Amino acid sequence: MLKKSPPNSILMKVRKATLGDESNLSSFLKEAWKEAGPGAPGFTGATNEAIEEIASIDYLKRLLTDPKTRIFVAEDGNKFIGFASNKESDKDFIELSGIIVLESKTGEGVGTQLLEIARSSAALLGYRKMIVKTEFFNDRAIRFYKRMGFTEMGRTTENIDGTPVELVRLSLAT
Repeated sequence: MLKKSPPNSILMKVRKATLGDESNLSSFLKEAWKEAGPGAPGFTGATNEAIEEIASIDYLKRLLTDPKTRIFVAEDGNKFIGFASNKESDKDFIELSGIIVLESKTGEGVGTQLLEIARSSAALLGYRKMIVKTEFFNDRAIRFYKRMGFTEMGRTTENIDGTPVELVRLSLAT
């Protein structure tokens, strides 16, 4: 699916990631971390070591071959500019386990397109509901999800790499 996105008129392709995308995914994750930096919303509890681990080729191959995980990418030319993933939770709902967009590409429709492909994929697979969790202080993400039709379900605290993080849970019918 090709979409032209304002304001910088990038030509964006959004698709399901496949084996062979590991190197581009690794580069993307490292660049997103570099642009956002430690402590940025969405990266709470992350460290350079944790990012190196999740950006490793072996880890990404495992994700790409995990039957319960679906990864989607947004590309501008040959460069990945966004990432989303769904993870099966139970037979009725799927968790949107993350959307990451390069900070330099926010506001250009990348996250919206990634959410739409993740939602469509979940609906085609028969999931009735999508759940997402984000830090309670991540106002930008919470506004985005609510604008996209998610409703707030409440808060929870989870331990992320040894750090307790208060999260907002939101849901969306697929």
